[in-house]
Amino acid sequence: MENIALISILGILALYFFGSLNVYKSMYAKLQEEKELAENVNQNRDKDLRKYENQLQDALQTIKDLDDRLTKSREELQLEKQKRNEFRHRNELLQKRVDELYSSVGMI
Repeated sequence: MENIALISILGILALYFFGSLNVYKSMYAKLQEEKELAENVNQNRDKDLRKYENQLQDALQTIKDLDDRLTKSREELQLEKQKRNEFRHRNELLQKRVDELYSSVGMI
């Protein structure tokens, strides 16, 4: 009887330990799965960050180029305005001279 009780107790303990072992194995597998998932998320995040950094650098370079072109266009516009004003002034002077010549011809 003692042997049966001892074998029963040892059998119950073995079942308990094997059951616990399976629980811990499944918990370990689940933790490993979550760890791999977290690593994949981190890798994807890093890839996205690099991609967005490159896009940002490209956008900043485009903005710089457009700003340079805008500055150049503004300067050219200013020069054209100056030339137009000089031509207007010269045209006014020449028109006055033409009027003077017409009046002198009219006097003759």
